[in-house]
Amino acid sequence: MAYKDFTQMAVWQKAFNLLIEVYQLTKSFPKEERYGMISDIRRSANSVVHNTAEGFGRYEKRDKTRFYKISRGSCYEIISQTLVSLALALKYINQEDKEDLVTVYSEAIKLN
Repeated sequence: MAYKDFTQMAVWQKAFNLLIEVYQLTKSFPKEERYGMISDIRRSANSVVHNTAEGFGRYEKRDKTRFYKISRGSCYEIISQTLVSLALALKYINQEDKEDLVTVYSEAIKLN
């Protein structure tokens, strides 16, 4: 399917909505995590959105694929940060938030 721009891609739309959710969720983390866990999780969430957009803007198929793979890898990074990070163990997030993020990022992986 040909898209006029990256904002029409289902994967970009899902990733963008998740980016907003990640920012909202990490707002409640303790301030001492600003340069640690908050920064890491937000950076990964941004990477999914922006690498999808950058891949869309590339002309060569191989180049496009490279950025889409980076975006996909960032989805896995967020799943890892959510599952094995201290966020859940330290009760910065609850089980429901964790499961929601993992589910939706897993869906984004399938779209990527």
